[in-house]
Amino acid sequence: MSEPGAADRVKVAIIGSGPAGLSAAARAAQLGLSHVLLEKTDHLSDTIFKYQKGKRVLATPERLDLRSDCRFAEGAREYILGNWDEDAANNKVNVAYHADVTEVTGEKGTFAIKTAKGDVFHAENIVLAIGTQGNPNRMRCEGADLPHIIYQVDDPEDFKDKHITVVGSGDAGIENALGVAEEALENTVTILNRSKDFARAKAKNVSDMMEAGENGLMSIRTETQPKKVEPGWLTLDTPDGEERIPCDVIVARLGSVAPRAFVESMGIEFTGPDREAFPKLSPTFESTVPGIFVIGALAGYPLIKHCMNQGYDVVEFINGNTALTPADEKDLAAIFAGLPQQKPVSEWLDYLRERVSIFADVSPLQMREFMLDSKVAFYRKGEVVFEKGEPGSSLFAIADGFAGVEVAPGVTVPIEQGSIFGEVGLISGRKRGATIRAGADSIFVEVSRTAALKLMAAVPGAKRAINRISLERQLLQIFKGGLTVEDLAPVVETAEVERVSAGKVVLTEGEQGDDVYVIRSGSMVVEKDIGGKPIFLRYLPAGSFFGEMGVLSGQPRNATVKAAVGGGDQATKRQFLNALGAWCANSMNH
Repeated sequence: MSEPGAADRVKVAIIGSGPAGLSAAARAAQLGLSHVLLEKTDHLSDTIFKYQKGKRVLATPERLDLRSDCRFAEGAREYILGNWDEDAANNKVNVAYHADVTEVTGEKGTFAIKTAKGDVFHAENIVLAIGTQGNPNRMRCEGADLPHIIYQVDDPEDFKDKHITVVGSGDAGIENALGVAEEALENTVTILNRSKDFARAKAKNVSDMMEAGENGLMSIRTETQPKKVEPGWLTLDTPDGEERIPCDVIVARLGSVAPRAFVESMGIEFTGPDREAFPKLSPTFESTVPGIFVIGALAGYPLIKHCMNQGYDVVEFINGNTALTPADEKDLAAIFAGLPQQKPVSEWLDYLRERVSIFADVSPLQMREFMLDSKVAFYRKGEVVFEKGEPGSSLFAIADGFAGVEVAPGVTVPIEQGSIFGEVGLISGRKRGATIRAGADSIFVEVSRTAALKLMAAVPGAKRAINRISLERQLLQIFKGGLTVEDLAPVVETAEVERVSAGKVVLTEGEQGDDVYVIRSGSMVVEKDIGGKPIFLRYLPAGSFFGEMGVLSGQPRNATVKAAVGGGDQATKRQFLNALGAWCANSMNH
């Protein structure tokens, strides 16, 4: 094994030749910077290379300008890869193939990069563009290790006359389902989504999927997930209970996460302990290790155009171009243009992250993408944000001022700066429950349902914050001022959100129990045994609670409660509250 000397040290080593890494290497070549692009396979952009044959790659977001020395426009996988091979050659990119990086040591100016073959590359700076596709999320149900479960589709032509179930509601899952459905019409294709919405997928992919469903090319099952895998069969957990369907092949497209152990071995810190967390990065993509920069999907930006722009930008930053602004700067500036204060985009983004609880764990890079799908507005004191009874599923965050909730004629309850409102429409789909006005001159961020669901999926801390606030509000409303947020803190911290299939019994008459339940969405049926037969008593809609009488009295349950039978709206979620009854009793007594 030979180690190059200082003369062989490059200005920048780029690890990973996907869209982000290739764009970075092309920019380095154009600037005349010594560089090397390290790729573990024998071809460029392994993730795109592994896309299914003939897959059409979308160039979204359309409004975002492409800033790269490599071409990219919507087209078939083969066309895009061909262009990139040409662009790499024309830009004289220095590529080292079969360079599977296993270890990075040293510090800025003197990094040593070791490969599996034993080669060592020396670099002043490193750009980490390895993506996340090599670390896919796996299925976690009974039978999840069976061999007919696969995690990618290379060629739809490989599937003929099969019962195929695709698990996953993102772009990859939808595109795989469309591919195997269109390639062979004799295939029976089912796609599963555990929620109601396809929030993480591009609008065009969702539209194409819905059209395919209407044309009978596939079955689209929402609020449904695998429960048990057997050879030739798949048992589903559906809103109407369990269902067993024929299944020859399962294509599991459940997303992927950062190869955390490898990244952390370099000394790079993450934003938190959650599996979905991303590395901590500066606005110039520099990690917590000076001289190591992270871009692309590993930085939380999975879209190809974003990745390519970041590749271009990061090399400009390394080369000392401190005046460069991101390609989305003008779009973000337009979003903040109507606010009373004039600030640079970066200051507005920091302002929102610091002042709104659900944004606290959002990285600066994620915040940029998130705000492109949101609105920020200034409201004068007394101005109506929305009226009671209006339809609406967007979420509002209070960056400045406060909101007033009209709970009764002449009675207004304030919601403080840093909190949110409108979460009921987001979670349960119900109409606005109250009129809300600006309690003072205020700045509110309106987050569309799609953007909010993406935020909750990508940032676990945001999901926890939204769920916590929603639960606090429901409980405070239930107890009509008998408790405070501080009183509820121990209960809220131990609460769990669970999905209950239609028809499933939650409480059984005559049994002991010490749990109280709050219905977040869907509805429940209350029944009582009379003469040995279950007699219907009433429905409990979303926002109701049950189980409190048994807790407070210590007596057995006086009725049976089960999830209502019906359509998709009956995929009920419940809030499981440990020791709520005892806590409430103690609180009421003080």
